[in-house]
Amino acid sequence: MRRLLPWLLAAGLGLAGPTSAARPIAAKATSPAAQGLERLGSALSLGELNEQAQQWVNEGFDAPDEVLARLDDLQRGLDAAPPLAWARVVERTRGVVAARTGREALAQEAAGRLSQMAGQDAVAAADAAMVRALLDEQLWRNDSAIGHALEADAAYARACAGDAGRSAGCDHHGWWEVIRMLALRADRQGNRLEAARLQQRANELAAQAGDDVLLAWGLASQAVMSQRLNDLEKSRREMTQAERHAHKDPSGRAMIRVLLNSAALASLRNERTGSRPALEEAVRIARSAGSARLEALALAALSDELLRAGRPRDALAAVERALPVMRRFNDRRYLPVMLHNGGIARVRLGQLGQGKADLEAAVQLWEQARARARVETELNESADAFAAAGDMKAALESFHRATRLREQMDRETRDAVLTQLRDRFRTEAGQRDLELAERENSVKTARLENQTLMQRVWMLASAVLTLAAGVLIVQVRRTRQANLQLRRSEALLKVQSERDPLTGLANRRHFREALAARQEGEGDGFQGGLILLDVDHFKRINDEHGHAIGDSVLVEVAHRLSACVRAGDVACRWGGEEFLVHTPALAVESVEALALRVLGEIGNRPVELPGGQRITVTMSMAYAAFPLPPNGVTLPWEQAVNLVDMGLYSAKATGRDRAVGISAADVNSTEALARAAGDFERARLDGRLVVKETPRQG
Repeated sequence: MRRLLPWLLAAGLGLAGPTSAARPIAAKATSPAAQGLERLGSALSLGELNEQAQQWVNEGFDAPDEVLARLDDLQRGLDAAPPLAWARVVERTRGVVAARTGREALAQEAAGRLSQMAGQDAVAAADAAMVRALLDEQLWRNDSAIGHALEADAAYARACAGDAGRSAGCDHHGWWEVIRMLALRADRQGNRLEAARLQQRANELAAQAGDDVLLAWGLASQAVMSQRLNDLEKSRREMTQAERHAHKDPSGRAMIRVLLNSAALASLRNERTGSRPALEEAVRIARSAGSARLEALALAALSDELLRAGRPRDALAAVERALPVMRRFNDRRYLPVMLHNGGIARVRLGQLGQGKADLEAAVQLWEQARARARVETELNESADAFAAAGDMKAALESFHRATRLREQMDRETRDAVLTQLRDRFRTEAGQRDLELAERENSVKTARLENQTLMQRVWMLASAVLTLAAGVLIVQVRRTRQANLQLRRSEALLKVQSERDPLTGLANRRHFREALAARQEGEGDGFQGGLILLDVDHFKRINDEHGHAIGDSVLVEVAHRLSACVRAGDVACRWGGEEFLVHTPALAVESVEALALRVLGEIGNRPVELPGGQRITVTMSMAYAAFPLPPNGVTLPWEQAVNLVDMGLYSAKATGRDRAVGISAADVNSTEALARAAGDFERARLDGRLVVKETPRQG
């Protein structure tokens, strides 16, 4: 199960506010926010105005309709046009409340009014960009959200830094929101040092404003970032400080965020017993505070932990409590998460029909948001759940959807990298050609000048001509060197395009070209052995040790695989944690011996990690030697890989850490063999495919 807490903690929902208790929405005549805003005309300073407006934002987190209606009533009841600062704060408040509930038209209208004020009020430009960033984040338009956040950060820095900010009536909440949004973007991209730097900026802003709520939340978030940077002592110190500030918030909302981050820390430290109690306490506090949205966020994280603990019934109950709230508030970021968790829970409970429907709905929502990496992860988890439930057809379908998606993403990434490399080398080559042309032009100019001088002083002209000849020789040599460097660069580009940058093995493109060259002249039938390997539980390695350790594991697996294959074999990184080996002209017994040697070489020796830690890494694999006996039936190489891929999935479904060999096929044609590959399990059972399964020998 994927780690949900870091994603839930990315939500900028409902906590930005003063340290006073969050008050429930009351009647119009008695609400503190209403009372404050009704006397804004003359009695309140800008600082008091911002504080009253923030209380309104906090009320709007759980009751947006009441707050938006009250703002409309307030504006209609004014006898005269309000001061510009008053109008800015009200429009910002309206925009934030609307954005956090995904009300696009209303939020854009408020942002537009703020933009119209920008010519007279510099803070209004920053507030407009901030509202648009919050709206795009709520609607999961990540690229646009970050663009508006960068715009808002720069505008706040111009308008709100130092004494000028206090006189302009700047409010720190909006600036804090956009800085934190940028920190989360850096963290998602793996730039953890930049994420920690930005979060520190946000914390300093909250500390300068004396805002215990934001400071508690920011320190707890930074504690998680410090843990990921392996600064354990700093992480503990920051979490202690966060708890101290959270206790100053009587509403309990700051403590909810601290508890969510505390649960994330427990997961990072593999303290499983620490995650669930913290999340259950967050649910309890949110319910006591009357915040249905914060309770739903805590339940979302809790459902993930309950699934991981093997309690699908309790996880489903948490999902069913949270899902209506998320739908009511249009929380598009969390809807697919909850649908997926509910679907996995239903599949584990045997409710296959509804479970499949929920899982497919989650995938469609992620696809709409173009979150393809998340789609791949969830399809793989769905495949594991279906396999455990005995629905092998659904498991294979999810597995192959994930595989096709991974291949598409790898292909697009490879094409983008190659395009970038080609453009760079073309630019460099063009620059060199330009420099050569300029030098040649200089030589021609020098010759003309020399001819003029020759008419006046022959001796001097002779000397100049001699010098020009020397310059020409130098230029010719430089031209040759430039052409040589260009050829070397082209050769380097070819090598880089054929190798996987992480492991140094051949990549999928080179593997295809090598196989095409070897099979040339042999017809459509594929000749030779294939071994397809996949690292077992690789997602768990990334989750428990981090992606850097996961990359180290892939490098070590590639090293051991290279040590096992022969000089004439081709080993490649097929994609993600998959590797593929082609061995020309080997009998099935020899291919089997090679496969088992690789299985033992990887699984029998633990992988050494930095710091002296050791982990055992195992592989699932499948192999075959073509043409398949007894009838010598062959397949095109792509279908041969697909057949071995089905064997690999069978190895995973029957326990992992083993090799599945396809030793024979009782068929008489390529078409019959292709049909057997398409329904692997049935062909195995009825004897059309003879399969040998061999667990690793320790």
